Amino acid sequence: MLVIIFQVIGLYFLLDFLTGVVHFWMDRYGREDMPLLGKAIIEINTWHHENPRRMTTRSYWYLCKSGWIGVGAMWLAVFLLTGGLSWQWLFLGLLGANANIVHQWAHKFPNEKPAVVTWLQRMRLIQRPLDHAKHHTKPETRAYCTYTPWLNPVLDGIGFWVGIENFFSLLGVHTTDRID
Repeated sequence: MLVIIFQVIGLYFLLDFLTGVVHFWMDRYGREDMPLLGKAIIEINTWHHENPRRMTTRSYWYLCKSGWIGVGAMWLAVFLLTGGLSWQWLFLGLLGANANIVHQWAHKFPNEKPAVVTWLQRMRLIQRPLDHAKHHTKPETRAYCTYTPWLNPVLDGIGFWVGIENFFSLLGVHTTDRID
């Protein structure tokens, strides 16, 4: 039982990191003119940075459809490669597909979300508005993880995102400079 508890905690932090990587890529390298992804994902992310509260007016499916498509593709690939899906893959997928809802909750006021969500935020099991506000503070180049309040201070503190940008820059890949 202890092994499963540690796996759940590890997977939860892995999920937060992976959603942070996706968020980082969208903010710093995504372009609205990219085939398939531009209009479906990057454009939505761009208007979100122009008006973060706009996200609170969007439906579940509007916010999560691209996550479900990505998770579906991941599950299919894992199934084809391994012949099955473990509970760990299901756990990552179910939570990952809903990452934008957790992100949306970080933009909502307490009276706009279920009381259990406010409680989860208060217990710091999911990100609070105060935690996520750091991402929307100029120059908007930090705090990309949107699930928990725990990874962003560590990753920002060690200069993780800046290091990734510097590495890509050495390779000749530069940011869109759309956000900051």
